[in-house]
This record gives sequence, structure tokens and C-alpha cells, in this order.
Amino acid sequence: MHNLFMMNQPKQVFMSGLIVAVMCLVGCGGGSNLPKGETGTVTGKVTFNGKPVPEGASIVFLHKDKGITASSVIAADGSYALRMRREPAILTGKYQIGITPPTVELTPEEAQAVNEGKELPPKEWPEIPEKYRNPESSGVLYTVNAGENTFDLDMK
Repeated sequence: MHNLFMMNQPKQVFMSGLIVAVMCLVGCGGGSNLPKGETGTVTGKVTFNGKPVPEGASIVFLHKDKGITASSVIAADGSYALRMRREPAILTGKYQIGITPPTVELTPEEAQAVNEGKELPPKEWPEIPEKYRNPESSGVLYTVNAGENTFDLDMK
């Protein structure tokens, strides 16, 4: 009679390890970081007058009802894929959308000027008009549905 408890020790260790591995693969891991609710994925492109915005800019979706955000850094070709709380899916619903300029590292000369107390002029980003920089005032809305969603934005 062969069952798990009557096997010799090496087989018992192997079988126990196999059972634990299968349980973990099936779903004994941590849950999602997202609030409860239906989710969808959102990908797309962000352009200004048909040309990609500067690499490193970000797109931000602000959920109108829940106040939670989803965001993505924009690639050199203008593409993005939203994430919410490090998850690739976001809650469904109506969102306000904003585009923020990339973070720029200071040159050594600029860093020295700042250390000396000098104020630097703000970096200009004509490819990201001021009106789009705040999701609450951009006027851009999009409704995310369950499943795959594509949202392209061409700013003027």
C-alpha cells in the first residue's frame, strides 16, 4: 500500500515540496492592491500636434468618484500603459486626465547656482500646454470600461 504517509523519506520530502509548489501556483499568494470593483486596462499614445510628447512625461487619470489615481510614464514614441497601485489594471469609471512634464535633472552649473541661492527660470514645456497639466482643470474626460481600453490624446 503506497500513500503519502507510507513512502520513504526522500519521496515524502519531494511530494510535500511538490504539493506546496502547486498550491502556490494555483493561488496561495497575496491579493491585489486595488480597491474592490470592476477593472480594465488602459493603453494609448499622447501627442502634441501629432508628435509624441517628451519622453519621461506622465499621464495621470484621476477617478471622479473615488479620487484614486492611475498613472504611467510616457515612452519616447508617446505610448503608455496605466498602472494603479502597482497593478496593470485600474478601476472602471469616469476619469479626469492630466499630463505632467518630465522631471529634469539639473546640470552641474544649475546645481551650483541653486546651491548659491540663485533661482533658476522654470523649464518650458511647450509640447505640454498648461491647461493639460492638472487633471481637475484639463477638461479631458474618459470612461474606463471592463476589459481592454485604448485612449489616445492629441493635445493642441
